[in-house]
Amino acid sequence: MARDNFLKSVIDKLRMRVSNRCSNPNCRVPTTAPSGNSDKVNNIGIAAHICAASPGGPRYSSKMTTEERRSINNAIWLCSNCSIEIDRDPNKYTVLLLKEWKQKAESLAEDELGKKLPGKNDAIDTVSAALTGLPKSFLATAISNVHKATAQSLESLDPRFLVKTSHTDDLTNFGIFAKEDVNVLMNVQSEYAKEYMDKYQRLIEHGEDLEIHAGAIQFNGSKLLEEVSNISGKGKMVISSDKKNGVQKLWLVNKDTSVIENFEDIRGIIFFGKKSLSFDGSACDDIFTFKYRKEADKNSANITFSLAFDKWDGLDIQFLPYFSKLYSFFEKLLNGWELYTALEVDGIRILDSKGINASEMDFVSETTSVLTYISNVSKVSKFIKQPVTFVHDFSYGNEEFNNLFEIVKTIDGKNIYTEKEITSNASCDMVADEDAKNIEVIKNSIEPTSVKISENTQETIKCFGVKLKLPRKNIILTNVIPKVSDTDTKLKKGDIVHVELVPSNGFKCIFEYENP
Repeated sequence: MARDNFLKSVIDKLRMRVSNRCSNPNCRVPTTAPSGNSDKVNNIGIAAHICAASPGGPRYSSKMTTEERRSINNAIWLCSNCSIEIDRDPNKYTVLLLKEWKQKAESLAEDELGKKLPGKNDAIDTVSAALTGLPKSFLATAISNVHKATAQSLESLDPRFLVKTSHTDDLTNFGIFAKEDVNVLMNVQSEYAKEYMDKYQRLIEHGEDLEIHAGAIQFNGSKLLEEVSNISGKGKMVISSDKKNGVQKLWLVNKDTSVIENFEDIRGIIFFGKKSLSFDGSACDDIFTFKYRKEADKNSANITFSLAFDKWDGLDIQFLPYFSKLYSFFEKLLNGWELYTALEVDGIRILDSKGINASEMDFVSETTSVLTYISNVSKVSKFIKQPVTFVHDFSYGNEEFNNLFEIVKTIDGKNIYTEKEITSNASCDMVADEDAKNIEVIKNSIEPTSVKISENTQETIKCFGVKLKLPRKNIILTNVIPKVSDTDTKLKKGDIVHVELVPSNGFKCIFEYENP
């Protein structure tokens, strides 16, 4: 039977799409070069069939038409050595793997277009840098190149896996992802057997990652897994479950007015297990975290959310990011607004909740109290024009909280009392002047007047380790009638008389600070 060979136009296009290099990622040799004869070219490249050109060939597919077999989509450019190797072991070099090689080779050719390729001196420079610690010239892609080289080296041990590497905070991470179903044998050391089984059960039932000491498990059946296990023997191994990116929508509803207030979208990860679904996400630059687990056989879920106050460390307390949004959210929860949630994956809603009343949750009341304290310190800082730096490990007592509340109430001009709100009349002592004329004036006074009393001292409070000195405080009494205590003796200069300030219609007692 005739072979379905490629046309010359297909071969030329295939070769040029990979820059005349072998598509095997572990080879990548140039396949063309000048010959001794200036009219000729040495060529070791071959347009190989991914699915064989005729029956009986490697990876042959009877479902393909002649045009499909001759198409560039069924072709991969390889050097002569690699083309022979892939046909000798079609079970190892599958259709999926060869198509992946082709795609990577074309992507790499595209990335290299117009860029300088490594020269002979690059290897010398690399060795010099390794020995001296000083690079001969800065190479912007040096770090990524090391990771790519490491990954490719490991992948060559077992092409059934994709390897990704990274290095952060003195930790090297190897991510290993199976491209197909792979059978390997795992031997768990006896001292880790119970820990492994407990964590494996949580992995299956709840989708929790299985994290265990790397030396606890030995692999057989994959040179790659065996090698990585040896490399990371002193580290830890994590077997991850299938996860999905999700968005948790949060909004509040006022039961009395039906007003709706949307909160930030919470982006996170969904963990799937046989017995539960869990979500772990954050918003507001990771300051707000939101987690829950919903058991498969229950309609309810345990929700926990928290604030990472340490994200604000070192910032001016007047300009904490997302503070207003978070404070408003918790205040409304405490005041009885209902919390609604909905989980979306790729824009599709897969889970939602009915209204939740969180006003009686201890966490909500405690967090609102903390945010109120921070807000009040911020107002004092702004009023006296003295900056305060936030530190997350602060503390305060009830007396300090209440005192700060009264100070802010005064700053806001709301520290005002009417006659019904005072338990006793204000009073003061007056010193008689010459012939006690000032006392006589007060005795004969019947019209309401205003009295201003100024404190002699200035209050100082300490918040977040900073001492804040408040301006002098004044007490203003409006619409009062002074009443002098009766005395039988004739007053003389210097005598002290007790004066009671009796409220009349429109009385107010106003506390205010002088301008700082």
